[in-house]
Amino acid sequence: MDKFLLYLLKVAAVSGVFYIVYLLLFSQDTFYLRNRILLIILIILSIILPEIKIPVYTSAAPAAAKINDFDNSASVFTATAHTIAGQAGSFNYNRFFLLVYFTIAAFFIIRAVISVISTYSIIRKGVLIGNQFPKIILNDADISPFSFYPYAVIPARFYNSGKYSDILDHEFAHIRQGHTFDLLLSELFIAFQWFNPFAWLIKRSVILNHEYLADKISLRNNTSIKEYQYRLLNFQTELRSISIA
Repeated sequence: MDKFLLYLLKVAAVSGVFYIVYLLLFSQDTFYLRNRILLIILIILSIILPEIKIPVYTSAAPAAAKINDFDNSASVFTATAHTIAGQAGSFNYNRFFLLVYFTIAAFFIIRAVISVISTYSIIRKGVLIGNQFPKIILNDADISPFSFYPYAVIPARFYNSGKYSDILDHEFAHIRQGHTFDLLLSELFIAFQWFNPFAWLIKRSVILNHEYLADKISLRNNTSIKEYQYRLLNFQTELRSISIA
């Protein structure tokens, strides 16, 4: 148990150091694809590195002096008795912390599963337009346009107005680049490291970088950048957004 708690703290420390380095050296650049790769590597290395053990070789210690077997056995018995007595009379903090940790981790995992199920429920209730990739879903609910691989969901009223091509380009960019899988990885990392503030900041950076990547593609074919910006802002203020999409 002690080893597992220590491992969790090591993961938090490693992710914190890596994220600070990312903020200082890379976050202000416009190499968004590189930043996406760095953020994914950051999460994976934070989980793997604390488990890597580097062997340390030292010179052989001098032979220990001989100890009387009877005295040695008596010492071991006395130490064991004291340990048992101490455990019986004290609260097991390790077990308590593990119980709290797994309870909250299970909450975040269940929340993520419910979000995925509700997202697919919204997709199933919509109308499929064509059968190409990515797939377009029209929905009458008051939700912002969103993508969840391989579906792009947009409100029917925006589709009927004909002013949706740039928004569709934006959502298609998310789908073609597989941003859904980055989000799911970030959600799992938060469930694993819910106590770690850097885990939440990493997810925020992942989402922000996704938007930069999608906007970069959308603006290539857009004649009015200002109109595109206002349309995105209206979606955020008027309509409900999907948390995991």
